[in-house]
Amino acid sequence: MRILLAGLTVLTLQGCAALDRLLSVEPQDRISASAVESSPANAQLLANSAVADFDCAFGAYVVMGGLIGEELDETRSIIDRKPYDQRVHTSKDRVYAVSRCESIGVYTPLQTARVSAERVLHLLESWSDAEVPQRTTLIATMHAYAGYSTLLLGEGFCTTTISSLDENGKLVHGGEISRDSAFTVAEARLGAAINAADVVGASNLLNFALVGRARARLDLGDLAGARNDATRVPAGFAYQMTASGSLRGNNRVWAQERTSLLTSVGVPYQSLGDPRVPVTDTRQKSPTGVPVFFQEKYAGANSPIRVASGAEAQLIIAEVDIATGTASSLQNAAVVVNAFRARGNQPPLLNADQATLRAALIDQRRRELFLEGHHLGDIIRFDVTLTPAAGTRFPGGGVYGSQKCLPLPDVERLNNPALSRLF
Repeated sequence: MRILLAGLTVLTLQGCAALDRLLSVEPQDRISASAVESSPANAQLLANSAVADFDCAFGAYVVMGGLIGEELDETRSIIDRKPYDQRVHTSKDRVYAVSRCESIGVYTPLQTARVSAERVLHLLESWSDAEVPQRTTLIATMHAYAGYSTLLLGEGFCTTTISSLDENGKLVHGGEISRDSAFTVAEARLGAAINAADVVGASNLLNFALVGRARARLDLGDLAGARNDATRVPAGFAYQMTASGSLRGNNRVWAQERTSLLTSVGVPYQSLGDPRVPVTDTRQKSPTGVPVFFQEKYAGANSPIRVASGAEAQLIIAEVDIATGTASSLQNAAVVVNAFRARGNQPPLLNADQATLRAALIDQRRRELFLEGHHLGDIIRFDVTLTPAAGTRFPGGGVYGSQKCLPLPDVERLNNPALSRLF
């Protein structure tokens, strides 16, 4: 079977059935894509498949981002995994590019999730309200998931592509775009989700999309827009991915740690004494000499992972207020930061200046949003000093590097005619 990446590689019926047509060989045990897509009665099934694609991709992204971004350490010297924890990954590496989400692949799974949602969205827009109950709610859902998939491609990757299927199911290759361009696409998708969710009063979806758009706007430097969205989200709001005991649907953080024994909690998180970052020292070492600490945030294979929350929205508000830098905005930010510090059994900051508050805000984000897919993006956005530092000895051999974002994979460039070739 030939590889067809272009942002759409190895797409299976485990996600949106419509994407099976992109494979050069049709597996005999798969339902015909056209049979599923031809009936509006399957709208909910198709939407559920797209959501499942995202959930699996998101879990893999949390692990991959955790390995690159300090939250997790690799416990074994597996040749095709160590580059991420060591921060020496390149565009030639294949695990992140073409592996399934069960094996912590992120590029293909996130692109699959994005295109699955976009394809279902196209079908929903071709059907009527009479044919599909709660059609507008499903439209809002697909816009939101397409937006979040694109947002993660922007935050975790150095550059990306946005390839899509046209109305006839033909692949339209997208060129290489910057992180900011990906954030702009995500912002538009999430804005469409907000508008549709508003129409039908779907408050949970509305808040999910508001947090996502606030995040995209923050990434773009639109501080006022980010704050406006964040202030609309209730403080107690939480939106979680669904996890199950199945191989594809389980909590990837837990599975990589407890089932595969491949990861440990990273050094910066091992002794915080913060109830938001619960860890257990197993008092054992891995074959490479890494002290093994288990995270206790996720208790099992079916533990969901928070994708968006009112807590994140509050931290966005505080970040914007700190950046604004007026006396009143800094005072407002201090109230928020101290509320989060109290959650971690930390004393309040008194009369803190802008720089102190900014450092405290970054620290609260890493604690509150621990293993939720944020910290790699934060390291890049805030230019956080890496731990362990570049040049420090790596347990699996060699030294730590300084590569943060994931490059556009070579396999994409080789199979996408819209991209410049490698040679």
